[in-house]
Amino acid sequence: MAKKAVELNVAGQRCRVVTTANDQELKELVALVEDKLAAVTGPGRPIGTQALLLAAVALAHDVKEQRDRADTIVGRAKQSLTSLLGRVDTALEQNESQDRERSRKRRRSPSAKQAESETDG
Repeated sequence: MAKKAVELNVAGQRCRVVTTANDQELKELVALVEDKLAAVTGPGRPIGTQALLLAAVALAHDVKEQRDRADTIVGRAKQSLTSLLGRVDTALEQNESQDRERSRKRRRSPSAKQAESETDG
């Protein structure tokens, strides 16, 4: 996606940024910042540098929490898949072992072949 220069208005302050985000995404991001600013400053209070910094730290905290949650989910998923694959491997090995044993028994016992043909007929 091509980069473009856009002017944003956040908490009454204008700034020009270069971004690849589309207009809708930018509106959502500005709304998130303004919502966080409102949460950390309270109604009717002026938005200064300290409020912007506090909002940035609060948003960074939110991002870190989400990353930690995602890492936990990924870790659990990996453990579950590893366990599942181990169980599948064990089942396949048991099945192959049983197939080999049946094959050996059939080769050893000609009467087994005869008994099979009698039950099939």
